[in-house]
Amino acid sequence: MRVSIITLVLFVLFAVSSVCAKEYIVTSTQTSAQINAVVAGLKPGDILTFSAGIYNNVALKLNGLKGTKNAWIVIRGASGSLPELRINTNVVLQANIDIGSGTAFVAFANLKLTQSGSRVYAGVKFHTGNNNIL
Repeated sequence: MRVSIITLVLFVLFAVSSVCAKEYIVTSTQTSAQINAVVAGLKPGDILTFSAGIYNNVALKLNGLKGTKNAWIVIRGASGSLPELRINTNVVLQANIDIGSGTAFVAFANLKLTQSGSRVYAGVKFHTGNNNIL
């Protein structure tokens, strides 16, 4: 009987944590500002999924975005695809993903980061004070 109660409690805790987390899906027709508005609203356990495609001039800005040890925020490409975040500019020194101070417990998967232009960094830019970034 005791094992059944513990199992029930664990199941309820898992179900509640699963309900609280959300998945957001973005498409290549959305602007950098629209996608970053979604990013800014991510909470622990949330997943941001990029649909297949090329995302021109989309630079993700993660400023103080925080998951938790038990509920990481995941930013990923859709299953079976490798969405491309492409920066096309000669104007601004920027990275595809700019991880600001205080960002923690965020994981990335299945994203291709590219650039064209002489004053652009393809990749990820880290600021001080970040923890547990995969």
